[in-house]
Amino acid sequence: MKVGISSIRTKDMGINRHELINKLQTLGHSVTYIGRDSDSNIHQDYERFQVPFLTIPLGRSNTNPFKEIETIIKTKQVLKENEIDVLISYGIRTFPTMVVAARLAGVKKVLCIVNGSGRLFQLTGIKGFLVKCISYPMLWIAFLLSDSIFFQNPDDKNMIKGKGLLWKRNYETINGSGVNLEEYPFCKLERKPVFSMISRLTGSKGVNEYIQAASYVKQKYPEASFYLIGPIDEEDFSINMIELQKSVKNGIINLIGKVDDVRPYIIQSRIFVLPSYYPEGIPRSILEAMAMGRPIITNNSPGCRETVIDGKNGFLIQPKDVKELSDKMIWMINNEDPVLAMGKYSREICEEKFDIHKINNLMLAKLFQ
Repeated sequence: MKVGISSIRTKDMGINRHELINKLQTLGHSVTYIGRDSDSNIHQDYERFQVPFLTIPLGRSNTNPFKEIETIIKTKQVLKENEIDVLISYGIRTFPTMVVAARLAGVKKVLCIVNGSGRLFQLTGIKGFLVKCISYPMLWIAFLLSDSIFFQNPDDKNMIKGKGLLWKRNYETINGSGVNLEEYPFCKLERKPVFSMISRLTGSKGVNEYIQAASYVKQKYPEASFYLIGPIDEEDFSINMIELQKSVKNGIINLIGKVDDVRPYIIQSRIFVLPSYYPEGIPRSILEAMAMGRPIITNNSPGCRETVIDGKNGFLIQPKDVKELSDKMIWMINNEDPVLAMGKYSREICEEKFDIHKINNLMLAKLFQ
């Protein structure tokens, strides 16, 4: 069969689900990626994994129903012309377009992966009400037409179910996208107090809070280091750029930017921090750090809370609470032996819950049953 994997990604971004691709190819299926176009060259991963990339006119956000209909028609043509038999769709923003287009194109099976609830359900005011009046019925249709829906955390499932958008018993929960335990092996913990945050850099990922907490802790513990790794989102203006630039200039934050391989930065860190209050599925960056044996400080919020047993492999803190984040960072500096135990327990949790091969097998068993 020809399997299409769709997401909001662009062709210049590397493939982040090669384990799923390899498994599908091993089973005798061909795989095609479907996503947004970009002005950049196609990433070398697509040649490496022998996966073609199909572009569709899908935006990161859209509240215009007429444009959505136009996108559905064009996407249907792409799916039909390329004879896609099975569709795996990632990202709740894409479901109305992808699922409806797939059904119109005669795609035999459709699997939706809810890897976070996105910004839609957080909208407020008159604009939020109007957007939801358009988006909710479209999501309801998409969920109804899907063969299977996998939620990456129970909070999203319960919230969306509570809004009456799930009418069929075609949904269940999985433990995120998982992590490759061989590619992210357990590594000895760095002895120096090095904190790392790896993420797409937006305000809702907790970048501002991380900078503020780092500034406070650095005053008390000058030997502590704080790394911020990831691309700045050009469409997001919620980061306090003045404070970020100031913290970099003053030697508080080591701003690395986008990297192709995060493992060297995890190895050099002692503690991993992600104070995100964005509606996550389960953050891949946390799982990668856990697999390599790092204790975690993250928010007690949907998705993030699935990765930490509070006090066992790290700490869950309240969103936007800079003082609590600072206090937990200081605790990590002052408690060497418990931190070592936390790092080991992070790896154990990954082996038990977040093995990517087990998660992929569960998805494919549902898809091809």
